[in-house]
Amino acid sequence: MKRHEALNPLSHHHHHALVMALEMKRAGTEQSSKTYKQLVRDMIDFWIKDGRDHFRDEEEVLVPLYLQFASEPKENLIKDMLYQHAQIRGLIEELREKGETDYEKMRSLGELLDEHVRLEERTLFPLMEEAIPENYLYQANGRFHRDSYSGF
Repeated sequence: MKRHEALNPLSHHHHHALVMALEMKRAGTEQSSKTYKQLVRDMIDFWIKDGRDHFRDEEEVLVPLYLQFASEPKENLIKDMLYQHAQIRGLIEELREKGETDYEKMRSLGELLDEHVRLEERTLFPLMEEAIPENYLYQANGRFHRDSYSGF
């Protein structure tokens, strides 16, 4: 799906989130080459370097712009997105603090992360691109954090 270039940093982050989600969904299966501890470390590293800031970019920059400019904002979709953000934060904290292995919870987080990225990429971002004037999208881009993997 072609994305407005101002939102490319967020879509780039989403790519990394989908890779992480796939690894988590495979946790504890023969499809996974990583131990549970490796997955938790990778998840924490991803969250600290990119995930938290990515959510902040969406919550503090993009969503307010959308609500400002959309003539009929899809409030339920925004609520779904924000609720998923809270769920993802909670699951990450739980897995981070939990001392024992919980493959089921890790796979649940992977499923939720995958679902969340697809909601944003397929549904929310197109609505935002349509509603937010281009010059404001470019200004928002300047406020997004840069991906730790590529600097994008």
